[in-house]
Amino acid sequence: MVRLFQAGLIAIGARIAAATTTVLATVRHGINPLAAPRRPRKSRPDISEEDLTARQGIDAVEKIFRRDPRWFFRKRCEPDIGVDAQAEILNAGNPTGRFIALQIRFGQAWFKTSDGDYIYHGENKHREYWTKHSLPVCVVIVNPETGLMLWQRVDEQLCQKTGTGWSIVIPATNVLDASAKLSFDEAISSDPESLIRSVFALDHALMEEIQDQTTFFVWDEWLNRNLSFRNLRIYIGEDEEQELVATIDYQLRARSLHEIMTKLFPWAIYSYAEPISEYSGVVAVHILDVELRPAAHAYLEAESFFEAGYPEDDEPLPPEPEDFVTEEEEQEFWRSRRGSRDPHDRED
Repeated sequence: MVRLFQAGLIAIGARIAAATTTVLATVRHGINPLAAPRRPRKSRPDISEEDLTARQGIDAVEKIFRRDPRWFFRKRCEPDIGVDAQAEILNAGNPTGRFIALQIRFGQAWFKTSDGDYIYHGENKHREYWTKHSLPVCVVIVNPETGLMLWQRVDEQLCQKTGTGWSIVIPATNVLDASAKLSFDEAISSDPESLIRSVFALDHALMEEIQDQTTFFVWDEWLNRNLSFRNLRIYIGEDEEQELVATIDYQLRARSLHEIMTKLFPWAIYSYAEPISEYSGVVAVHILDVELRPAAHAYLEAESFFEAGYPEDDEPLPPEPEDFVTEEEEQEFWRSRRGSRDPHDRED
């Protein structure tokens, strides 16, 4: 019976994928052909051997968070200077928008001991980025031989400058487990303003990716499961250029999809691109047409300004006073004076 049920789910999944592709094609062809030209998309870099090694560490850490239903682990959609993933606190399976950023290092070389603890060495650019990040940032080191995972929050007060960069002590007792996640919980802000700011910062790369692009979010709603909304797919582009740029394996409880979109993507405006499609009474597929709200465009513009540094504008000239006389005007004045003098005024 279990195998039959699993086979049924696989068949439903295949039908959903095929139907989604067909529906998206229909939606794409219904787009106004006179729409404004789209901004060229950035090319994606090739995956290096170093990236593959890093992914092993990310996958290992993801398994730890997946074991606890109070957390959701989300990999970065785009490369980042020093954040590999985010972990979100869930409230009985419901999204909260409370995240912590994770930088994950995989390999025996990161386990350098000192008095029983471990010393992490990093570059100055990472320290500056992490300590100024909108989220609390934790470094996680993963030993591929033993499976040991240790963590430490990157705090300016804990960092020590070295000749070539900086270092931080990772206590041997900071094992990545359920107790560590309690420490993470305490470090994350919960006020709405901080949460919205953090989501904008986290999704900066995704917002840049979909800016001025035709974008669809596709959600699966499992009608007979407690974790109702799952498996977000993000498609960007039109016709043959359309690309699946991200798949996020959410498993979230919520009263409605609108609640999830508002909490997780406050920078987005969305509408339904198609009626909700239901398959075998098990899964309903929601296809959303997504664009950036004006505040998100303003945020990206401001961030670009900050990254560019101080502007190099020409210095403006002050206005001239009303009684100001130019050199040419002064010369003309004296020429006219010489030509109008009385002959009797001439000196002998």
